[in-house]
Amino acid sequence: MDLRMQPGFLGTGASLLADLTLLAYILFIVPAMLVGFYFARRKWFDTHHKPTMTTIMIVNWILIGWLMIASYAQGVLPTLGQNLSNPRYILPTLHLVIGALAQITATYLVIRMWFENQLPDWFKVQNIKRWMRLTLTGWLIAAALGIGIYVTWYMARPAAAETAPITATEEAAPAATEDAAPAETPEVSGG
Repeated sequence: MDLRMQPGFLGTGASLLADLTLLAYILFIVPAMLVGFYFARRKWFDTHHKPTMTTIMIVNWILIGWLMIASYAQGVLPTLGQNLSNPRYILPTLHLVIGALAQITATYLVIRMWFENQLPDWFKVQNIKRWMRLTLTGWLIAAALGIGIYVTWYMARPAAAETAPITATEEAAPAATEDAAPAETPEVSGG
């Protein structure tokens, strides 16, 4: 069963996968990021912060690899050049850039946390706290952009699109006009 092709349950016209991803970020991943920040503030690094951040980083990579790369490549990238002023294309692109920077930084920081004593000094950033906060900020901005993508693509449809049936098939052609939504819908994320 392809979750991209199944209708969602939130009543927005999104796929089941888009609805599940949105709720996963709102209910689990973003709160886990904030809990990880709380653990760091309490200096519970080895017992709580490190496993929490590692789990979030891995889950984000799974969602990025399984959902977001294909959604962006199929639904945004083919017609991005013709739609540079359209929020349906700009939001996913900003989401990609900010989320990728945050995710790559998070990956570096997790590696640094687990292998701190084995890594050479030149590989370690000096003020890790600043980089951790920057990563959390990037993740939260990416999550907010992901919610914005969901709203823009599924809840803020133009009047003409509301009367037309919404199809989520692989054969759907990319949008030709600035107001039409891309053929393949992106999945919402924080990274």
